[in-house]
Amino acid sequence: MRHDSSPRPLLFIVAAIGALALTAVSESLAQGRGSAQTWWVAKTKGGVYNPPMRPIWRKADLVRTHAGQNIWSEQIIRDPEHDATYNSAAPGTKYGPRMHPDTPSVFVVIQGQVHFDVEGQQPVTATRGAILNIMKSTIFSYDVTGDSSALWVEVNPTNYKTVYPSAEPQPTAPAGAQIVKVAFSHTPAPYTGSNKLMVNTFDDYIAKCQTGAAVLDDHIFTSPLLGYVNAADNKCGSGTGNIGSGPIPAGTPPFNPASTFGHMHAGPAEWWIVQVGQIRGQFENTGEFHAVEGDVLYAAPMTWHQMAAEAPSGPNVRLAFGGYQLINMNSIAVQ
Repeated sequence: MRHDSSPRPLLFIVAAIGALALTAVSESLAQGRGSAQTWWVAKTKGGVYNPPMRPIWRKADLVRTHAGQNIWSEQIIRDPEHDATYNSAAPGTKYGPRMHPDTPSVFVVIQGQVHFDVEGQQPVTATRGAILNIMKSTIFSYDVTGDSSALWVEVNPTNYKTVYPSAEPQPTAPAGAQIVKVAFSHTPAPYTGSNKLMVNTFDDYIAKCQTGAAVLDDHIFTSPLLGYVNAADNKCGSGTGNIGSGPIPAGTPPFNPASTFGHMHAGPAEWWIVQVGQIRGQFENTGEFHAVEGDVLYAAPMTWHQMAAEAPSGPNVRLAFGGYQLINMNSIAVQ
């Protein structure tokens, strides 16, 4: 539900009713999640974007910016939780063995093929819709295969570090650092719970009606959120409250980004990679954005926001990311 009234002094009372789902209080009660509670929260100004963060990174713009480059990487997020880059490489490009000793890594393939060799696991080839979860203290390498360039997003916790086997060529030192040789033992972290080396939104979540988190690890949570404008297209009978979202009806007042609407999260940002379909994002003090496959949407910390599916047929999927399994805090304006 949208509330486009003009801003006015108010007390913010928030309801904690579940993670990463646009669910009304009444729906929460109906599904047996217990009585919603109300809390006070100190809300800072929403819609504050510090570079490189922005409300939307468009795949088309990134490709156009890097036209003529065989290999490129663009920093799209660097906030207190996540360090994320949008990447491209041509077939035959190889990334040698490496390890993040203390942190996991997630790769989301947008297009093309990327082959991964991961310590202790069978090799896998990731294609469109694939979500790769590399556990901490695990040696891995990857290369672009197939007959076309690949696009992928790599997500790491902020302040992650990379080490390289000394049997490999010495890497180039980044600015302000020097390469030194060190010694330590390592054991790959195990896959537990819902964590797997690879899942695919198309093959698993859509085709097999899988639900829930794809990655639930230290400082990285991600889950494909499915929505359908045409309820008849929903063969699984489940979704994330987006059924019937659709285009904004004619005659609806223009969206007011200075109003109170949707929900927010107390601290960490929430952001999304559009994996298929079309997604509308409305962000406090920022505006309304319409994203398509390969685009990235970002709701800055403490920002009221609401999302909706827009493609009139088929699935609409936004892969939601948070540093944690976030709680939705819904707005309740009190005079």
